Amino acid sequence: MSKLWTAILEEVQAMEAGPMHILAERYIRPNSQLVDVLIDLLSDKLQDQVFEVGWLRSQWRDIAHHESGLESILEIDLQNYFERDFACHSLTEALLLHRGFQALVAHRFAHCLWKAGERTTAKWLANRTAECWGVDIHPAAKIGAGLVMDHCMGIVIGETCEIGEHVFLFHNVTLGGTGRTTGDRHPKLGHHVVVGTGATILGNIKIGDHAVIAAGAMVLKAVPQAVLVAGIPARIKGRAKPVQ
Repeated sequence: MSKLWTAILEEVQAMEAGPMHILAERYIRPNSQLVDVLIDLLSDKLQDQVFEVGWLRSQWRDIAHHESGLESILEIDLQNYFERDFACHSLTEALLLHRGFQALVAHRFAHCLWKAGERTTAKWLANRTAECWGVDIHPAAKIGAGLVMDHCMGIVIGETCEIGEHVFLFHNVTLGGTGRTTGDRHPKLGHHVVVGTGATILGNIKIGDHAVIAAGAMVLKAVPQAVLVAGIPARIKGRAKPVQ
């Protein structure tokens, strides 16, 4: 049993009666690991008239069984949401209520489906994620462990995007293309990058580790490591404080 799962169970044990306790009894108590909680939670949220809840759970449990390392990635994701979102007061709250975390997990399942050649199901899942949480992530996008999408709403991540580990995106961020219809056409973000509210990064350009993109910036050229860029078009304004 992992330390994070143990901490979640301790939080549930200490809960007083109320809505959070009801959610915990519904999704956490019956399960023995994080990924199973998420399968139950997301299948309830994302089911529709075509893909019903039992079928979704079966599909996603098969993914969890065959995708080595998924559980550890999900734990890093959840831990980061708890530590880096100042409005989050517990691991259980991040798990059960934070739409950015839930949307990220839905993408991880969609990406697994995409890699397995289940392209239609992967795109359906990406579409349902957009409908539920207002974030548009192409299922082919590669996202490292520990991404935080603060507020989540309005984020767009294109098909050939690659995002490193422990990246922080505020709302209304676009990681898009420049008009090319094929090929490698979307940004590549390094590790520990922070992208401010309303920033737009376009094209197959590299954003270096620990770079900070200011709110509202329009980034059209590669950004070196550990610098702050701002403006339209974005220019280097100084060194960025490293984010761990």
